[in-house]
Amino acid sequence: MNTIYFFLGIVLTWIVIFAVQIPVRKKNCRLLNAVVLILKLLLIPIFAIMFIAMEWMITYKYGFLFNAAYIALIGDTAAGVIEYLVSCVRRHKDRDDKHSKEERPIRDQRLIAIIGIAACIVLTTYGYINSQRFVMKTHEWQAEGLTREHTFAFVADIHAGTAQPVESLHDLCSRINDADPEFVILGGDVTDELTTYEDMISTYEILSEINAPIYFIYGNHDRQPNANYYNGRTYTDEQLTESILSAGITILKDEYAEIADDLMLLGREDYTTAENRKAWSELSSQNSSGRALVVADHQPYDNEQLEKAEFFLQVSGHTHAGQLFPIQLIYRALGLQAYGEFDYADSVLYVSAGASEWMTPFRTEEHCEWDLITLKP
Repeated sequence: MNTIYFFLGIVLTWIVIFAVQIPVRKKNCRLLNAVVLILKLLLIPIFAIMFIAMEWMITYKYGFLFNAAYIALIGDTAAGVIEYLVSCVRRHKDRDDKHSKEERPIRDQRLIAIIGIAACIVLTTYGYINSQRFVMKTHEWQAEGLTREHTFAFVADIHAGTAQPVESLHDLCSRINDADPEFVILGGDVTDELTTYEDMISTYEILSEINAPIYFIYGNHDRQPNANYYNGRTYTDEQLTESILSAGITILKDEYAEIADDLMLLGREDYTTAENRKAWSELSSQNSSGRALVVADHQPYDNEQLEKAEFFLQVSGHTHAGQLFPIQLIYRALGLQAYGEFDYADSVLYVSAGASEWMTPFRTEEHCEWDLITLKP
């Protein structure tokens, strides 16, 4: 049903956008058309940000409409760009052809409508297919303190039961098993506020199929902190913890785990939703083993720990690589880590694009991914 609402939202939003511009287009004024075009170009990232980056009631209730408006605006803007370019090319033609000038507005409206609808269809198809492209990204890093090679899998932002069907996790587990990692890190947001209790239970039952030790850290959605914006919580913290532990998964809440005699893992509590997230100074003082240290932190925004350089690698998710263009560019312009590798003195931060999307199966940025990471001495 949500998919039907999503497509209906695209159609209705496009109709509204097209209809309100009819008086402007009838004036056939290039300057006015240019102003409207610029306004639409500004609105595209605004709607994208309202859908992706804002935690408020309207997003949870009607977030698909922001996504639909984003698609409809891009489709109509594509038609508007073509319309403006055509008007510039032919502005000196047919000056004396009165019949042509009278018939042209009708033909133009039809052509703009066809181009706009076609652009919406193409964008929607691409965004859906891109959201279904699930790729494995491989990485290698070297670190002091290691005496042998280690390989682990990092999976963040599954959002099971909402954007990612629970059944698809069987394929994820199979792919991870085929890669044969030494251990696996679930980097938060495995479930969210829209995940049902039954889907949450099934999610961890399926994840138990992975044939390697699994370590879990909380994201900003797992414990459903914004459930009051939607229909209320579907499971309690206790039920979530029981499901995770029953699957044989180790939960790390600002805690260290000994991976090997030369490697430690620190799993962090979430940066914004955890009530008792510890300061980096407190945690760093607990590690005096001299072993190489990997930090798993759902959100990549704790600059204090990143700049201390007391570990060689931090893996994070949360951003979905922006999910909708051009959010990744906006994040980077603001100095935020959106996607990829970032260097901090002697440490490295890697931000994954995530294994799914937020709320709807649609993304115009990077593919969905999980990461296979090799650590070398």
